Amino acid sequence: MVVGLGLYSYYVRELLASLALFTAVSFFLGLAALTVFLLWCASVQVAIWTPPASRNMIAFSRRVISAYAKT
Repeated sequence: MVVGLGLYSYYVRELLASLALFTAVSFFLGLAALTVFLLWCASVQVAIWTPPASRNMIAFSRRVISAYAKT
């Protein structure tokens, strides 16, 4: 009964609205931080799985660059 009567109070409604907004903002900020963290972890795994460029590919790219530089 006290809670029911308290909902009629302006201050109680204001506190409940503030609590709801704070909870929603905190949830979405936490979700954004989790997303950034998971993307960072995924990029680290991709960097680990990707093999380094071979010497043949580096030599080929240097030949292509020098061929375009001569023209």
